[in-house]
Amino acid sequence: MTKKNKKIVIIGGGHNALTCSAYLAKTGFSVELYEARSQIGGMASTREFAKGYKVPGAAHLMHTLDANIQKYLNLEKHGLEFAASGLKTISLNPNGDALVIDGDHITGEGITAREQQEFKAFKKKINKLARFFKSAYQQSPPRIGSGNKKDILGLMSLGWNLRSMGKEDMSDMLKFIAINIYDLLHEFFDDEFIKGSLAIDAVLGNHLGPRSNNTVITYLHQLTGEVDGVQGGYAIPKGGMDSYADALKNSAEKQGVKIMVDSSVQEIRLDTSGKACGITLENGDEVNADIVVSGVDPKSTFMCLVGPRNLEAGFVHRIHNIRMRGNASKLHLALSALPKFNGVDANDLGERIILSPTMQYLEQAFDFTKYQACSDQLAMEITIPSINDTSLAPEGNHVLSAIVNYTPYALKEGWDKAKPLVLENIINSLNQYAPGIKEQILHAELLTPKDIESEYGITGGHWHHGELAFDQFLMLRPTPDLAQYSTPIESLYICGAGSHPGGGLMGIAGRNAAVELMMKES
Repeated sequence: MTKKNKKIVIIGGGHNALTCSAYLAKTGFSVELYEARSQIGGMASTREFAKGYKVPGAAHLMHTLDANIQKYLNLEKHGLEFAASGLKTISLNPNGDALVIDGDHITGEGITAREQQEFKAFKKKINKLARFFKSAYQQSPPRIGSGNKKDILGLMSLGWNLRSMGKEDMSDMLKFIAINIYDLLHEFFDDEFIKGSLAIDAVLGNHLGPRSNNTVITYLHQLTGEVDGVQGGYAIPKGGMDSYADALKNSAEKQGVKIMVDSSVQEIRLDTSGKACGITLENGDEVNADIVVSGVDPKSTFMCLVGPRNLEAGFVHRIHNIRMRGNASKLHLALSALPKFNGVDANDLGERIILSPTMQYLEQAFDFTKYQACSDQLAMEITIPSINDTSLAPEGNHVLSAIVNYTPYALKEGWDKAKPLVLENIINSLNQYAPGIKEQILHAELLTPKDIESEYGITGGHWHHGELAFDQFLMLRPTPDLAQYSTPIESLYICGAGSHPGGGLMGIAGRNAAVELMMKES
């Protein structure tokens, strides 16, 4: 059977599924994609939360985009534009002027020339370490102990890339990934405000505190992307996140992909031999296929769509144990005017703004989550996207979008009861740094991890479809037997963020899954 005669059905319309579909169709497969929601893009989509006020529904910044995918799929030609790129990071200071991080430059009240040089050296070192992971992300991870020639060559390639970093960098890599971001930053800096301003990037969206293991991995992970040639750079798509999703959609459709929205999948169908043979939609329609690819999270794929009864007991146990503890909420504010933040230059309000004054601040907030509670002092990543894109709010008005960390999925008193109080605490925290913002609020919305689970169909409301940790990373993500995108079910593959290399708007999981499928099914 030729590629053109093989029909592939893809479940989900997130950026990884769209990327996978475009790659497969471009090489000759017949591809159909089914998305449960009325719009594609998943968490990379735009949301109108009040009449005339639009925000990124979940992800609100692009910073892990893979340049190779961007070029191969001609995303610029298909509509991807940036309203702003090369964003600086503005860290709110409770005691004075904000800290400004611009690439490898750092400025702010009390920042010395010595600290600026230390920061430059730190960025040079950490960016080089992140590039090792970036290279490892470009292909399926090798399996350990399989004896397969491809896996042996893959392990050799990883080893060579590590060795070619040089003795000092290789030694640092082996040392740093075994410690946490708290200890790493202590090695480079004395200033607590600098350390707090950097540590948030290791914990944002993760069920981790600065002292938790794996936080150096999560810090390096978010530096593997590239926007406009800048490693770890931040950008805001013009027209909202729909610009990115629509560019992927346009590219996929140009290759012949058929995309169906409002098409929720009820189950993955198996034939009498246990092979995936299609899907059943919630309306009862059956869609036949030679190959099925799931872009939804691993737990939803196997526990809901395939069903435990069709899986080996040990495999079900491994899927059940994938940690997917959502720990971040999304705040949306419709504002009557542009807010003013203490210590922040008016020209910097369109940049990336963070609230993370010290690592102790982060650790204390994380401590609350261990007891299924929520601190009243929470870390945030804030944007005011309407500054750079006026189409998002009525003239003269603005929208604020913030990721609020350490709001646990499993809140002891339940989100139905706690949501109003948590929202009030978040707004009060913002008002400490932006006096008067409370009076500017026309409408407020808080999407909790429970809401994110319901809205976007992600188990546990976890942004990355599973935590990034030593036992859920590289050749172990999401489990060792799924790391190369194929599954125990013949003709069933996975391509979502729960697979290697993980979350972020990079699209690499979708691209790698397509490449793996093409090698096995051609």
